[in-house]
Amino acid sequence: MKTEKNSDSKNSSTTPPEKEPVVFNPAHIYYSTEGGCYYIDTGVIFRSYSRKPPVIAGITRFLKASGVYSDDIKPLLDEHIDTIEIDRAVDWQGKLAGAKRGIKEYRGRRFLITEGPNVPVSKPGQFPYISSIIRQAFPDEDSRLAFCAWLRDGVRAINTGIHQPAPMVVLAGKRKSGKSLLAFITTQLFGGRSSNPMTAWSGSLPWNDNLLAAELLLIDDAAASTDPRARKAFGSRFKESIYAANVEINTRRQTSISMRPVWRVMVCCNETPENLSVIPPLEDGIEDKIMLLKVSTVTPPMPACTPEERDDFAAALTAELPAFMHFLENLKLPEHLIDSRSGVIALKDPELLDAVTDISPEKRLENLLHLSITQDFMGLDVGESRWMTAVEVQGKLQDRDTPTSYQASSLLKFDANAGRYLASLVKSDSPFVTASKITNGIRRYQITRPAE
Repeated sequence: MKTEKNSDSKNSSTTPPEKEPVVFNPAHIYYSTEGGCYYIDTGVIFRSYSRKPPVIAGITRFLKASGVYSDDIKPLLDEHIDTIEIDRAVDWQGKLAGAKRGIKEYRGRRFLITEGPNVPVSKPGQFPYISSIIRQAFPDEDSRLAFCAWLRDGVRAINTGIHQPAPMVVLAGKRKSGKSLLAFITTQLFGGRSSNPMTAWSGSLPWNDNLLAAELLLIDDAAASTDPRARKAFGSRFKESIYAANVEINTRRQTSISMRPVWRVMVCCNETPENLSVIPPLEDGIEDKIMLLKVSTVTPPMPACTPEERDDFAAALTAELPAFMHFLENLKLPEHLIDSRSGVIALKDPELLDAVTDISPEKRLENLLHLSITQDFMGLDVGESRWMTAVEVQGKLQDRDTPTSYQASSLLKFDANAGRYLASLVKSDSPFVTASKITNGIRRYQITRPAE
């Protein structure tokens, strides 16, 4: 008997307490005209119901709990359903980066934001772990200030719900240098939501609505392509998404719409030339929209080897976010780091900039020209120049009898590449491509063998 009693006691102690019946306040219910669903405010999110009976049951419970007599419930139910489907109808529903939960009026349409970002609330205090990570990652003060200002302005945009165009931040460093830690801090600071845009931006999918729910568009080098055309397309999609007034959103189950999410873009990659070659080419129109920051190796201020230790570390960093938020709100930038449009300039680490420049297709073409000229395959004497079309230059470099043939064929396999790269070399004051002009409607480039 004693054992049986203990068993009963044990069973009763593990039985969860009964929950209060769920009731639906009709004043907190909305109706999707396109999806035919009801959306109930739970206090945290809006939960969807595609069937009417559960909604009627929830409203009935609410009316009974409010003291309504049974005979009066049926007419009140009909009235509430009509009010919901007519007066609280919405044109679109879902998550929207930078928008708080609730109703949002936009260009004459009514949107229901079903869930908002969970941005930390600013509070004075200390943040030793986050401070240690950022100081180790960015020993250079300008880099540290630029990164913090980018975070500051991103949080401000999310809290106000007003998108601010901002540079793409590229964090490049050695493997396991701490880039993921910085990405984690950024994600939590921006409300806890991130998404990788590369599948949508590459055109692999017909929709891009998965990006709507993320304030941080986070890319790692494993998800990007080193193909020059893909990199240029990456740059174009980035500009369209961040610097345009509105973004066209193609959805799986709803009509496509144009809206303005609050987005920021971060790329985390290793600092090797191969990994750096995933970012868009630094050419006119985008060069001033990419921030290149070198990440020095970070020693975690807490143990983070086991899953339990990593969870504890993440919790400790999350606990410091309110104090870090307060610091960011009061951050002042020196004049040389301020940009009138983006808030902070697109700062570039000199070593990373040199590495990116060296692997650019323009630099590769310049190296091929140098090799061809110095080995007399261009037929130029020292100090001599010749006006040539892009086709003529390409033909010389791809000639089978030259040492540049294989590399040039790969680099210039698309018709427009040679002209585009030659034009870039003129703008960058290349010693081998010194000028350009149009004669009889055809552009020619001055190919020069510099004086030794």
